[in-house]
Amino acid sequence: MDAKITKTRLGHMLSYDWIKIIGLCAVVVVVWILLFTTLAPRATTGQLLEVYVYTNVTMDSGAVGDLNKLHENGALSFDALDYSVNELTDDSVSVVLPAHFSAGQGDIMFVSSYRYNSGQVDENEQPIYTSDLEQFVGSYIGTCVWLGGEAEPPYGSDASNPNTQDYLTSCANYLGRYYPDGLDGDMDRPAVETDFRARIAGDNRCKKESQIVAGLEEECARLTNLRDAYLRVRGYLENGTLSVTALDLTVQSEKDENGDGTVDSNDLKQVKGYFSFDLSNVRGLEHLITTTRSEDGTATAQSVNMIVLNTRLQEESSRYEQVTYLDYLVRESARLADLES
Repeated sequence: MDAKITKTRLGHMLSYDWIKIIGLCAVVVVVWILLFTTLAPRATTGQLLEVYVYTNVTMDSGAVGDLNKLHENGALSFDALDYSVNELTDDSVSVVLPAHFSAGQGDIMFVSSYRYNSGQVDENEQPIYTSDLEQFVGSYIGTCVWLGGEAEPPYGSDASNPNTQDYLTSCANYLGRYYPDGLDGDMDRPAVETDFRARIAGDNRCKKESQIVAGLEEECARLTNLRDAYLRVRGYLENGTLSVTALDLTVQSEKDENGDGTVDSNDLKQVKGYFSFDLSNVRGLEHLITTTRSEDGTATAQSVNMIVLNTRLQEESSRYEQVTYLDYLVRESARLADLES
């Protein structure tokens, strides 16, 4: 039988069977896409770390680093599968934030606390001063994590209030499960393994026992890194490298403040709000993040604040990536400052 391929036979095949060939190629592509989609790890809300940079603030994303650099330097754990930075403008703030926050997006916001003349006056014709931080918290207080320690949250201690538990206290309690003898003690590996195996059920990255064992080692490293970062952040707060900004807020009261016999939207009270880490004293921060909210409009690291967002919407194991990220910013800023000196 003559089965030799010739130009004539090849031409005939392409003339009559080209539709079948294209169809076969299309089927192969579709099957490949389906396989890739099915088998690839599916990131959950907590595994997508999204950073927002408010208007008048600039982040040097190249200097901060991409996901690989953040993994390598302990800024994010192996559980963080994606990382993005969203630069906001005056036009996009009112459009992007409501849409993203309503969808449960957002993990970190960088914003300036510099107070400037709003252009409005009070009842005594005195200028009203405000800040981007006050404006943001006033609009999205429900998405901002509480940093006030044992202080009374602005809206009381009702169970529906998302801002009742101090973020760092919550982080310490989480770590305490795996360090029962204190954060300077040994890790309870059986407790880590029990929780880890329950958490990764259905995770495509850990189907085989060998993958689970390898993943468990990464989990132990994650908790060790978080413990170390948490202790350093506490140290930064004690030595003044970091501080928590106090805001004067006017909020609706649960009591009859004006004495008209009813409790309604006219009953207001003045409270303190603690929702952001002030990074002004971080040495070398200007290499990573700056703001032009300043007296002369020049770029400076003064007044740059970091707000933790939406952690109650994430899996518990992913709620503290912001702690390691904040610790990394302090360490990386100092490293860059040392290189310059």
